[in-house]
Amino acid sequence: MLRITWVLAGLLCAVVGFASGKDGQTPNQKPPLKTVIIDAGHGGHDGGARGSLSREALLALEISLQVREIMKQEIPELNVLMTREEDRLPGNQTSIPAALRWRADYANKSGGDLFISIHLNATLANQKYGRKQVGTKEETYYVYSGKGKKRKKIAKTRTVPVYEKYKLPATVSGTQTYILARDWYNLKLKSVGNKSEIYEMGENDSLDTEMMQMDPVEARIRAAQYTKYFFQKSMTLASLVEEEFAATGRRSWGVMQRDWDGIWVLQATQMPSILVETGFIDNPEEEAYLASLDGQKEVARAIVNAVKKYKAMLESLGQPAANGTPGGTGTSN
Repeated sequence: MLRITWVLAGLLCAVVGFASGKDGQTPNQKPPLKTVIIDAGHGGHDGGARGSLSREALLALEISLQVREIMKQEIPELNVLMTREEDRLPGNQTSIPAALRWRADYANKSGGDLFISIHLNATLANQKYGRKQVGTKEETYYVYSGKGKKRKKIAKTRTVPVYEKYKLPATVSGTQTYILARDWYNLKLKSVGNKSEIYEMGENDSLDTEMMQMDPVEARIRAAQYTKYFFQKSMTLASLVEEEFAATGRRSWGVMQRDWDGIWVLQATQMPSILVETGFIDNPEEEAYLASLDGQKEVARAIVNAVKKYKAMLESLGQPAANGTPGGTGTSN
């Protein structure tokens, strides 16, 4: 896992380079963190990954609602907005690509300073099966004897083993937090190549064909904006989230830079953005934990604690609002 000391050093550089005006002051700036967008992944007929008892869309929503509740109680000055509050696609959308675009547009139009997308993971490594012998049975088979008109079909029996398929224990568990890779735009057409099993069934909110054909100028502007203002802040928050998970005893896979293809809600949101994989729904132990109220509250508290630390860092450094221009208030679009 990336160490927060390295991240904070980078954030300090970002503050010096982008936050200060010509005289080092930031007049008329609004609070560094005012509006947080909580995005419960998937929804409705887009169920996401599946476990033996539940599905990603439902558990992501329940965890997201817990995050909002704790934030409202403990950081009341924040404006906390949800992309969805029901088990359906956000914005009354009917298609998944349209819902993805809606999420990012809603966050941008709402003037979000931070975007947190909450998901659950899955992997082929947790979907392996074995075979064991559970008994024997008598099987009939046939042989032929003689030739021509004397050829006869003779039935015989033999004892054969009977096997039963069974699911092997899940071996992968833990959390991951994604940020968009700094150089993703230049790599977005690169082949996926050889990926670790941990990613094979993970978050799949990728760009569709229409999104991939975004006007090159617009895409470059967004990529440059992300690199200049948002990458280091996203990295900082993601690192804090994973450190909070690790502090609860969870296995943390750390911060992952998504560079094999884009996640639209990270690419198109004009603010620091992270996508939190809160655990593996296809691991029965983790599914039970994430489906329990205690587990959901523990996960939500870890995320909120990370936001508190992130907010305190920005305030101590005099950082301007995330969606503003250096030294001013700016707008989200």
